[in-house]
Amino acid sequence: LGGLLFGVDTGIINGSITYMASPEQLNLSPYEEGLVTSGITLGAAFGAVIIGRLSDIYGRKKTLWALSVVFLVTTLACSLAPNAPLMILFRFLLGLAVGGVSVIVPTYLSEIAAKELRGRIVTHNEFMITTGQLLAFVVNAVLGNLFPDMTSIWRYMIAFGMIPSILLFIGMFRVPESPRWEIMRGREDSARKILASVRSSD
Repeated sequence: LGGLLFGVDTGIINGSITYMASPEQLNLSPYEEGLVTSGITLGAAFGAVIIGRLSDIYGRKKTLWALSVVFLVTTLACSLAPNAPLMILFRFLLGLAVGGVSVIVPTYLSEIAAKELRGRIVTHNEFMITTGQLLAFVVNAVLGNLFPDMTSIWRYMIAFGMIPSILLFIGMFRVPESPRWEIMRGREDSARKILASVRSSD
């Protein structure tokens, strides 16, 4: 789901920017279009550095749970943005979450997976990123064709990203913390319990 959000939030702008830039909507200049499109990438660069460090302090699970909230709130804010400056700001903040999951998700997967499954499971994350981008393009195409004269349709396109955000929020309650992170914090008993719950043998 973290990889899917990465793909959806980077891909959804592809179809929505044309509607968003129209005079009756946000009336974006070419310069502003560039900032709206690239703001998420700039935010991701900072998010990868800052949030990666936070996950070392607070744990992979708690950080991913917090990021699901950031995804939800900033996606909602983007879909409701009344003007270009706020849209650029919200896209940057959304990028922080994108950068965070780009670091934490593969780290968490590699730390919790058994070595014989590690490569395959981490590869699933990469597959989900491209799946998210494809899904974003499909959603844009469907909504754009169903409502060709509705210039505000871009708000619904962007709001689609709230669905995987909610699923990630719910899903993080069901997964354990990284046992490697528990060991790093000196909690060997907790790490053993987690490993026992996700391994088929001692």
